[in-house]
Amino acid sequence: MSVERTITLTVLTAEGLAFEDEAVSVTARGERGYVGFLSRHAPLVTTLSPGKLSWRRLDGVRRSAALGSGLLEIVKNRLTILTDTAAAPNEEASRS
Repeated sequence: MSVERTITLTVLTAEGLAFEDEAVSVTARGERGYVGFLSRHAPLVTTLSPGKLSWRRLDGVRRSAALGSGLLEIVKNRLTILTDTAAAPNEEASRS
């Protein structure tokens, strides 16, 4: 996978690592609406509201997971989410 084009997505709960994946784009629900991320995004820390986390992998597969409230940080193509709950990711029907 191309490091320049991907974001390492890591989701953590109080129990530890919920899941980790590589993505070319990520969308999460912030407190003021959904926010999107691509590689080389400026560093950011924001709060998250309960909702859907979705991402697209380099191979075009779209995945999603339900998250509880939490914090999101993106720095140097590493997007880390600390949340109270995280469902197991699932593959969405469409590919692009």
